[in-house]
Amino acid sequence: MPGFYTVGDAKSCVAVCTLKEVDMILPVAKTAITGRCLTENVGIERIIKNLISNPNIRFLILCGIEPKGHFVGQAFKCIRDNGVKDGNIIGADGAMPYLKNTSQEEIERFNKQIELVDLIEIIDVKKIEEAIDNCIARDPGAFEGGAIGIKQIETVPANFDHAKEISLDKAGWFLISIDREKKEIIAEHYVGYGADAKVHCRIVGKTAEEVAGTIVKLNLISDLYHAAYLGKELEKAEIALKTGKQYEQDKPLEL
Repeated sequence: MPGFYTVGDAKSCVAVCTLKEVDMILPVAKTAITGRCLTENVGIERIIKNLISNPNIRFLILCGIEPKGHFVGQAFKCIRDNGVKDGNIIGADGAMPYLKNTSQEEIERFNKQIELVDLIEIIDVKKIEEAIDNCIARDPGAFEGGAIGIKQIETVPANFDHAKEISLDKAGWFLISIDREKKEIIAEHYVGYGADAKVHCRIVGKTAEEVAGTIVKLNLISDLYHAAYLGKELEKAEIALKTGKQYEQDKPLEL
């Protein structure tokens, strides 16, 4: 499955999760897979599915610093020690410890196949490499159950015709601009269309997220496509502010 990882030797018995760390230079050629994980839900699900798809992998080294507010390493240990009930990782401290796309069979297989090696908070590359070598020396061989395949998710080609499928939002529309002097994004909300259009309010903020969040909080948008469009435009406006590029609504940024 996709993720933040590097594939090494598929026959290796070791996988390494560096939690949030990205700068550690590890001997990836000694490992089957090495990568980071930022969340205790989808991130963990992807690791579990990737590891049980290769019966040669028997160890998962958890190292590096925990992602703030998510505690991925602690969640892995809870999966091992407490298990998962109704998709919830029992005892996990993170913000979103839910495995909604992982079956109980996959979780049980993970716990049987994989031994966790706890080096959480360790960023000393030498110590991590020593742990990798130690795991290799203790390799018990491929797991007898064979591989559990990763269920293929349907791929849907994007197909949208703006001219034919766009509909006007009953809640109104927005005129987006930027104020370079104040370093602000401006979103003017209008109600009505054509000759009946009247400005309702002006929302000003420093980031696309806070402007979009305010728009949602004030119930100024009711159409999903309009929301997606507005998010795109606000993000463009923020990039233009940060880079000095010219921003014009509905026109691409020249990066």
